[in-house]
Amino acid sequence: MRKLILLLILLAAFSGAFAQKTLVLEKIGTSTRYAFYLGDDVKIRTKKQNVIVKSYLWNLTDSSVTIGPRTTIPLYDISAVYKHYYFQNLMTRVLFYAGAGYFILDSFNNLINKEQVFVPQTMIISGSLLGVSMAIIPLGQKKCRIGIRWKLKIMDINLE
Repeated sequence: MRKLILLLILLAAFSGAFAQKTLVLEKIGTSTRYAFYLGDDVKIRTKKQNVIVKSYLWNLTDSSVTIGPRTTIPLYDISAVYKHYYFQNLMTRVLFYAGAGYFILDSFNNLINKEQVFVPQTMIISGSLLGVSMAIIPLGQKKCRIGIRWKLKIMDINLE
């Protein structure tokens, strides 16, 4: 019986030693939370120097975050975390390339056929695609200000 209790105590002590730290951004009062792991790209604004640091998450300790190999920021100095949305950024690129590609291909086709190179229909279609791609750029990230509504924590568990 003693061996079993000792084994359970050792197992509980060593099970926490291999846990991966996770930076958790959560909205108070809701179930909304975002988890950042080591190696993830993050964008953080600091309070004291009011600078934006953007790089990958290098290290997490109990009270600080290391962005890139050299920049260590304490948790109390973080004023905002920017959450990036993959689909909006992808659609921005796709619409931009579609608009530019349509403009180039149609102009080249008109040039080969010895027609008017820049026709109004081409300008309308490619311009609208480029305009929509520029209009959805701000939707690619969300600024979460740390304070009353958003809290930032470092946890020793893997959230998935």
